[in-house]
Amino acid sequence: MIQVHIARQFDVRTADGRRLNADELHAEGERLMQALLDLEQCNDDFCDSVTATDADMGTVLVELLISDETETGAFDKSRTIVRTAIHAIGGHTPWDVSAESGADYRPRDVQLEYV
Repeated sequence: MIQVHIARQFDVRTADGRRLNADELHAEGERLMQALLDLEQCNDDFCDSVTATDADMGTVLVELLISDETETGAFDKSRTIVRTAIHAIGGHTPWDVSAESGADYRPRDVQLEYV
C-alpha cells in the first residue's frame, strides 16, 4: 500500500462560461471542502482534504492524501472522489455529460507526490 499527495487544480466558471467573482469562487471552494469532508467520513482510503481558491486566476485547488496499491489506482481514486464532491454541490466536470446549471470545473493541473 502506498500513500500519495494529489493536488488537482480546476478552472471554475459558470455554465455560460463567465468567471465567478471572488465571493462566488470562495463560497464554491467552501462548499466543495464540506463535501470532501463528508466523503472522508465514509472512506478510509483518503484523508486531509484541503481546498484553496484563487480569485485572480479563477481556480480551485483540491488536495488529498490517498492510499492505494498503485500510483495509477490512487490517481483514478482522486478523480472519482473529487468528481463526486463536485457533483454533490451541483457542479459538473468534463467527465460527465450534463446540462446542469452549477459551476463548470475544468481540469487545469494535477500533481502527485509520494508521502
